[in-house]
Amino acid sequence: MSEARSMIAETVERLFADSIDAESLAEAESGSWPNHLWDAVEETGLTRALLRADNGGADGDWLDVFEIARAAGRHSVPLPLVETILATWLLERSGLEIPSGPLGLVPVPFQAEVGAQLERVPWGRAAGHLVGLVAGGEGVARVACLPRSGLAVTEGHNLALDPRDTLTLGNQAPVLGPCDLAANTVRTYGALLRAGQMTGALERILDQSVLYATERVQFGRPIGNFQIIQQELARLAGQVAEATTATEIAFRAATEAHAGIQGRVGTAGDPAFEIACAKVVVGDAAELGPRIAHQVHGAIGFTYEHSLHFSTRRLWAWRAEFGLADEWAEELGDAVQGDHGGEIWPLVTSR
Repeated sequence: MSEARSMIAETVERLFADSIDAESLAEAESGSWPNHLWDAVEETGLTRALLRADNGGADGDWLDVFEIARAAGRHSVPLPLVETILATWLLERSGLEIPSGPLGLVPVPFQAEVGAQLERVPWGRAAGHLVGLVAGGEGVARVACLPRSGLAVTEGHNLALDPRDTLTLGNQAPVLGPCDLAANTVRTYGALLRAGQMTGALERILDQSVLYATERVQFGRPIGNFQIIQQELARLAGQVAEATTATEIAFRAATEAHAGIQGRVGTAGDPAFEIACAKVVVGDAAELGPRIAHQVHGAIGFTYEHSLHFSTRRLWAWRAEFGLADEWAEELGDAVQGDHGGEIWPLVTSR
């Protein structure tokens, strides 16, 4: 890891560790917007990590963003941080003005028509502007940006109680910018960012489970001394290692392909293949990992007073966003059958 990336990792870890605890997470889940935390995030420049330095950004790359997303997942950050990072990146690539404040990321391409509904927008109620893609011709999209004010908001939330709102477009037309992005870019890079967050959350539940196994005493000795607990913790550690490796490879592929996005799984020169693999691997880990963590903790892990559920509920919620593991696995299969004639070995070894 480079020195600059190490500094980013240390900065975000310290910021979130000092600012977020079970009480503040419970307050956010009750519907309160953590304004002081958002101000701290903006002051450190995290939302502009991918922007050019001459555009007020940090001139970072996707591996830098991996450290941010990973820390955000580890601390269950109740903010649209990764969504705003992706939105600002889209706006810069299209040459549109980048507003300050939290940005709402529209998960799928939409039609900019009066009455159109934008569903399950993360923190849509708190966003100053909405950013998404409007489908264009030949699979190429245009970046769209419009103020959230004036849009009707129907509040909703996911399993983790993070806002997922539906917004209805009014008469105000979005500002559009040209770009060379595929129409599914938000889904692809959204999956990448969710994989990063889920990696952090998996690390968190592993740490909590190991600590609990050393502190909880049963039959006169810590439960971590029992072979079955050791075996389950080893399985959880294996899942975390696989998820971390797959996700880091995907972020590295995104960094290397930063200048050229084709958006089709398995196409040489784009990171969609690695991102799809990461979402599949992390999605599988998000199914088994929380199960092991709750088994190690026993019933106490399901209580609201214990902090384990903040991570496990987010793992379950994020697993379903920007494509389930099964959906990405199907796309990988289609790519192997369609673009590579059913030959998976040349596809894997050529990357």
